[in-house]
Amino acid sequence: MGAEEDRELLCTAVSLLDRGHVDSAVEMLEALRPTMPHDPVVLGSLGRAALARGAYGEAEQLLNSALESDPGFYPALLNKGILLVNLGDCEGAIALYDRALEVNPRYPEAHSNRANALAILGRVEEALKDYGRALELKPGFADAHYNYAYTLSRMGRTDDALGELEHTVRLQPAHRLAWQLKLCIHVDRGEAEEAQRCQDSLGKLGPP
Repeated sequence: MGAEEDRELLCTAVSLLDRGHVDSAVEMLEALRPTMPHDPVVLGSLGRAALARGAYGEAEQLLNSALESDPGFYPALLNKGILLVNLGDCEGAIALYDRALEVNPRYPEAHSNRANALAILGRVEEALKDYGRALELKPGFADAHYNYAYTLSRMGRTDDALGELEHTVRLQPAHRLAWQLKLCIHVDRGEAEEAQRCQDSLGKLGPP
């Protein structure tokens, strides 16, 4: 393949990864490694795929290689941050999200994931600000609406949480976690009719 064909294949692989087709994406990315051994997009995408599979050691190695090739490659900074959160290092993750936002201040995924890490550390007001910024940049960001709702619910702000959950399920009707959180809130509030509607919606999704 020539350089143009390689780039087209890379775009296809990243698109597949975005849609959750991890194995197909990895097959294409591995085919590109001989001709693009130091490409940060190839390495970073393979790292992201390894992270999705739970292969944390492999993910760390690949993401580090991507950042050696391009220290400012902000998708790799984001995914390494997600990796660190999964390993329990929220402070380290926040530092990586900060770096990603220095490179690209309009990066909603970095704001949303930094908010998740801040919320875990109990820095709730900072987290709410970051969720808000993520949704300003990307109003249709279903997972940010859900995580915002989860944090609000933990603060006892259930009306606000339900509002965010409505956004979530409108954007992504099969968002199981959003329906489950809606169900829990309505049960806790003694709202049997609304809770039953959530239960019915979960039933339509089928088994996890």
